[in-house]
Amino acid sequence: MNFDAGSLFSVFSTEVLLAALALLLIAVDLLTGRGRLTGPADAVRVTALLGLTALLVHSFTLTAHGAEVFGTLDSFAIYWKRFFLLTALGVVAISGPYENRLPTGRAEFPTLIVFTTMGMCLLASVNDFVTLFVGLELVTVTLFLLVAWRSTLPSSIEAGIKYVIIGALAAAFMVYGIAWIYGATGSFDFTAVHAALNSGAETSAGLKLGLLLVLVGLGFKLGAVPFHIWVPDVYQGAPTPVTAFLSVGSKAAGVVLLMRLVHTVLGPAAVHWSALFAGLAALTMLMGNLGAIPQTNLKRFLGYSGIAHAGFVLLAFATHSIDSATGVLFYLGTYLFANLAAFLVIIVVSRTEDNASMDRVNGLADRSPFLAFVLTACLLSLAGVPPLAGFFAKWMILRAAMADPSLHWLVFLSCAMIVVSLYYYLCVIKRMYMRDAIDTSVLEISGATRWMLLASVGVLLVLGVWQQPLVVAAAQGARSLFP
Repeated sequence: MNFDAGSLFSVFSTEVLLAALALLLIAVDLLTGRGRLTGPADAVRVTALLGLTALLVHSFTLTAHGAEVFGTLDSFAIYWKRFFLLTALGVVAISGPYENRLPTGRAEFPTLIVFTTMGMCLLASVNDFVTLFVGLELVTVTLFLLVAWRSTLPSSIEAGIKYVIIGALAAAFMVYGIAWIYGATGSFDFTAVHAALNSGAETSAGLKLGLLLVLVGLGFKLGAVPFHIWVPDVYQGAPTPVTAFLSVGSKAAGVVLLMRLVHTVLGPAAVHWSALFAGLAALTMLMGNLGAIPQTNLKRFLGYSGIAHAGFVLLAFATHSIDSATGVLFYLGTYLFANLAAFLVIIVVSRTEDNASMDRVNGLADRSPFLAFVLTACLLSLAGVPPLAGFFAKWMILRAAMADPSLHWLVFLSCAMIVVSLYYYLCVIKRMYMRDAIDTSVLEISGATRWMLLASVGVLLVLGVWQQPLVVAAAQGARSLFP
């Protein structure tokens, strides 16, 4: 690899521009009275929305080329950079109705989201373990602050402390694993580790241990069993927009790194890890789906739902194929819109407090038929009901897994868990349409909020009947992982 400043900037131009946007937001905060403007004219938030929109447009000008010293810009990286920018844009947008509940720190909130997004985009381009760790810690440290943002709420502080402890533990596993990998191969570069694994010689026990420890660290980020223990408590205690960011952005960051590790580092050697991924997928789906049934808090409920979806994604890693990788990219693309819209509904119905009790949606169809319709569409998409996008996403992963006869048992288990998930999602829908509301006051929905919800449901419906645009983009990104 050659060190060329111009090529290096082209690889990390998105990250550089995100850093510049974050500094701009700090400057706007200082120039507009610490960003304490009220209403939709909040200067920092509007600047963040405009900046992220411009960067999303910029991402469509990126072109794939060869790897550089510190990173790579292939089709896979470009797909995920666009995904993370769209996620950040959605989170900043849905945080608008929530910002009035923040007595302080309103301007710093979108700034930290931009910094977190910079780390996520960096992870999309990693090609060595050092850059992987730096990017992962940038994401984790900024999320520490966001989770504990509402310092006046004990639940937010508790969630922040739990996330710090689990994040530190995951980082310890990661560093120790990277040390073993370096000791076994003498390199941090993915290409060198790939060569050591697929050279035909016996793989050293130290290298296997190092890779296993790195997988443990990524398991924490993904929320896979048995590393899921932080998810329900942190989801419940964190501010609702941050929970949405964790459920989509943070989970996707773990998926990106796991895909790089499995398809780029392990390569053909990944077939020897299939049983491990199949076991993790089965346990994660069981824990997530069964754990969601008794929940009485909407955010905690979606936390267990997220664990179940992580199990479904892990099913794709048990099959080392382009079809399964394409399915993962498509799956997360549809998951983004369903989850962000669901959390925006939670923000509206919880009103002035972080009260996300399941009772808040009781009788929602009478109070706001529009919100009830949106939340119903999102939950049915997450359950995989046609003609919504979630059905096709699940079908892509199941079809890829069916190509491997040894995984048929896991496919049958996945289908059973889809039925279970449909049950608990329908229980929430039943609350909206068949129970009396505990609060009969009018739910005010701003024009911007209404349009965001309509756009999300529209995407879920369109992708449910016309998948080609996203399938083509996902396939192009997946192919770059398979030389």
